[in-house]
Amino acid sequence: MAMAMRAMSNFSIGSFQAKTYFAELLRRVGGGAIVTITKNGHAVAIMQSPRRIQATEAQKAWKNMMSLSRQISAQNSASPVTFADLEEWKNDGRR
Repeated sequence: MAMAMRAMSNFSIGSFQAKTYFAELLRRVGGGAIVTITKNGHAVAIMQSPRRIQATEAQKAWKNMMSLSRQISAQNSASPVTFADLEEWKNDGRR
């Protein structure tokens, strides 16, 4: 079982085996893997690194910001909004 886990970055494992290989699972999750824990064939938990969650949230925020930029630019085609404008607006709110 441990050899099979090393070969895959994202995988599922039964709850009994997860208990047995918990230290190995933590090591794999620390390395960026996502582990789905199942019970009776149904997913009951997902283990993943906080860094991966933060990266995913950052990507979502970036996409939302770019979408908002396009919407604002479409409404004001005479002066399209640039990334520098968004940065300036963000920083203005922090002063």
